[in-house]
Amino acid sequence: MASRSSSNRSDRQPHHHVPLSGRTKPTSASRRSVTPTSRAHSFQADEDPGRVRVAVRLRPKNDEDVLSDDDFSDCVELQPELNRLKLRKNNWSSESYRFDEVFTETASQKRVYEVVAKPVVESVLNGYNGTIMAYGQTGTGKTYTLGKLGKDDAAGRGIMLRALEDIIGNISTSSDTIEVSYFQLYKESIQDLLAPEKTNIHINEDPKTGEVSLPGATVVKIQDLDNFLQLLQVGEGNRHAANTKMNTESSRSHAILMVHIRRAVNEKVNFGINSPEKGSRSDLFDGKDIPIVRKGKLLIVDLAGSERIDKSGSEGLLLEEAKFINLSLSSLGKCINALAENSPHIPTRDSKLTRLLRDSFGGTARTSLIITIGPSARHHAETASTIMFGQRAMRIVNTVKVKEEFDYESLCRKLENQVDNLTADIERQQKLRDDDKYELEKQLRECQENFAEANKILVTRSAEQHQLEKATYQKVLADTTQMYEKKIAELIKQIEDEHARSESVEEQLDLMKKLLSENQKSIQNHQMESSRHQNALADTTQIYEKKIAELVKQLQDEHARFEVAEEQLDLAKRLLTDHQKTMQGQKEIDELELKFQEMYQLQENTLHELQLLKSENKDLLEEKATLNEKLDSVSQRLSEEEKQRKAIENELVKLKRAVPENDNDFEDKTSYAKEDINKQSSEFGNRTGSYRSNQLRGTLSGQRATIAKICEEVGLQKILQLLASEDSDIQIHAVKVVANLAAEDINQKRIVDEGGLDALLMLLHSSENTTILRVVSGAIANLAMNEQNQGLIIDKRGAQLLAKIASKTDDPQTLRMVAGALANLCGNEKLLLLLKEDGGVKALLGMVRSGSSDVIAQVARGLANFAKCESRGIIQGHRTGRSLLMDDGALAWLIANSNTASASTRRHIELALCHLAQNEDNANDFISGGGVKVLFGISEESSREDIRNLAKKSLRLNSSLQAEMHMQW
Repeated sequence: MASRSSSNRSDRQPHHHVPLSGRTKPTSASRRSVTPTSRAHSFQADEDPGRVRVAVRLRPKNDEDVLSDDDFSDCVELQPELNRLKLRKNNWSSESYRFDEVFTETASQKRVYEVVAKPVVESVLNGYNGTIMAYGQTGTGKTYTLGKLGKDDAAGRGIMLRALEDIIGNISTSSDTIEVSYFQLYKESIQDLLAPEKTNIHINEDPKTGEVSLPGATVVKIQDLDNFLQLLQVGEGNRHAANTKMNTESSRSHAILMVHIRRAVNEKVNFGINSPEKGSRSDLFDGKDIPIVRKGKLLIVDLAGSERIDKSGSEGLLLEEAKFINLSLSSLGKCINALAENSPHIPTRDSKLTRLLRDSFGGTARTSLIITIGPSARHHAETASTIMFGQRAMRIVNTVKVKEEFDYESLCRKLENQVDNLTADIERQQKLRDDDKYELEKQLRECQENFAEANKILVTRSAEQHQLEKATYQKVLADTTQMYEKKIAELIKQIEDEHARSESVEEQLDLMKKLLSENQKSIQNHQMESSRHQNALADTTQIYEKKIAELVKQLQDEHARFEVAEEQLDLAKRLLTDHQKTMQGQKEIDELELKFQEMYQLQENTLHELQLLKSENKDLLEEKATLNEKLDSVSQRLSEEEKQRKAIENELVKLKRAVPENDNDFEDKTSYAKEDINKQSSEFGNRTGSYRSNQLRGTLSGQRATIAKICEEVGLQKILQLLASEDSDIQIHAVKVVANLAAEDINQKRIVDEGGLDALLMLLHSSENTTILRVVSGAIANLAMNEQNQGLIIDKRGAQLLAKIASKTDDPQTLRMVAGALANLCGNEKLLLLLKEDGGVKALLGMVRSGSSDVIAQVARGLANFAKCESRGIIQGHRTGRSLLMDDGALAWLIANSNTASASTRRHIELALCHLAQNEDNANDFISGGGVKVLFGISEESSREDIRNLAKKSLRLNSSLQAEMHMQW
């Protein structure tokens, strides 16, 4: 994708005159400091300024990722201090990759801009071409990183807005210009985003320079940042987007922002001509200089996300769009591979995208690439493909060149203005000469008329008077004639002077035309000289490459000599040891000592020669030792996990036999499963607990599949009829089947439609059997996960029945099921008031009397759900007043148990307190109950960062709590 421009001039700095041979160069493996200062500049502090810089940014987890955590774990582990990331294949195997910069999910937009884009923007301001591009799977945050407008939050602004802000702040509005084009590549057709009626815009490639341009695209001159923000909003509104399974606002086109910057340079080039003649070149030019301008072009490319059809669910038009997107991205990947492998053929013409980015990869532009990835293991293949794309791009080296040229256009405009001014002066002088000539002729006519009149008067007078007056008239006539002759001579002299000046101006015009012709010849000579310089530069490159090869060979020879010297030193040491053991005389000892000194001197010389090589290998050896230690640690951990796995497999055999009689398989499939995983993790370790939970989940899934098959054969209606059987054993088995069916979402609606909910509530009301009550409560807990079922349970007085069971039983397992069901009901904002009136909140708090950690955990979860719904209602404006939890003593219990040992329970208690504190009407209860101190402690000491931030936000929003906190501290 390399492009060459005859108007480009190499940078005036000496180091820019060294050519970059080849397209690729291996990335440096040397160690570097990981201090914050060095990492902030690591993106540009590189020995190779033309290499494509690549950064990786991890998207935070979304709701879908959180809900899928039961089945998948994170596949990416970041090491930002080492600029590395690990891509996990499974729990035991991973691969490490290094990038120029690694951003965590908490990285700010400002830091991403300063590290990735700011060096490119500064290069463009200095006359280079630059490219900033985002690549990654759909839904990983490319458009957020580049095109976020940040209307409500200035900190969320993307790279486009920040780049233009920097550019506008660093140019002069009087002499510099900024021009912007914004277009999209949609289904292999270039469309103007600023003028949507312009479609299928043609790509023009200069045959001499190879520069790519779009002559049909709209070009807008930017005056200030508000003007650019309006253009960006118009363009974003015209861009194609759609809702897919992967992303609610998925971009269906590649968007490219093209910014052209033209800056005047203070330094000027002297013509070197000084003429003493009037009207010479030194008089025509101010300072005898030609102005210089630098032209930079910035491309900000927001690529459409790659996607798999089976995951995105694209159909119809979306499917056709996805095919074109994947086709263009595939062509871009082929070009990247060819450049990375030094292929002689680069397939840039396979797609319009690769033609537009021809200068960005392998060309003269300074390029920064940011790849975006997600944390979920569900997209492991797409994440691995994105990472490998970035790794290959890092191997590409561009030959960056500054675009600096003489501003002949400005010079010509200046000369044309001078010609116009001189022409106007000549016309004015000619008009003055004509006016003077007319006045002289008029005065001459008046004199002639006066003279004729005087002659007439003289003839008519008498002879006597004629004789007397003749002398007087002759004298007057002589004086008048002499005066007019003198005046006529002066006017003739003025006319001659004006004619001379006119000739001088004409000579100046001829000289100026000749100067313009010489300027054209000077331009041609400059181009020829530039060609000679390029040839000389290529010859110099070959010489330096040959010299480098010779130096490498010398280094290898020195290393071979060092190895020979070490072997000789070892031989000398062995000889000395042997002779010391078998020493027979002082003479032999002296001879050995002399030989040893000679060998020692040889060793010193060799060590001195190889000292630099050892210093270079030191870092590699240290890194190798660190990796060996990690490898030993991983091997030991894997061995321990293997032993634990065998023990768990033995336990699973017992569990499989006991599953049909297990009463817990109908528990809340989301909340309880997470509690079981945490409980197992504390006993056997995180990985072991997750493995056991997965195995148990698989066993339960198999049992439920068997039950579902039986249900299809027997019929759900017949199973529900068995709930009314007089035989308690039949009732127990029937309710277990219903509870297991209720654990699956697809069965819940069918159970409710067949009257299963009514049968369960009737059984809960009438039965006294502890096992039946426990299983029925678990089945209702599973049904309460559905919002529609929650309303039915409340309408059918299910909350009252659950509260009644909670008050008359002390069985921990039954209380756990009842608490789980009530906790699920607490998550429906519309039912909070009815739930409190039915005694659900009071019953929930009353169950803490059991002292069971599992029951208390469900109580805390229910209070957190209740408080969160109230907080959401207050923020949205459809709920006011003091919290419904205050009357039943919930706040006092939450404050008293805020330091409980259970991590899960403590997390829910902290969430409940934070949400309750956001209501201004709860402030008095918090202050009187000592909740302000507890909330402040959560904001400082909570183990979870999101809870700490939520606590700080609650204190900040509630002015009464903030005032009380200031009074206490």
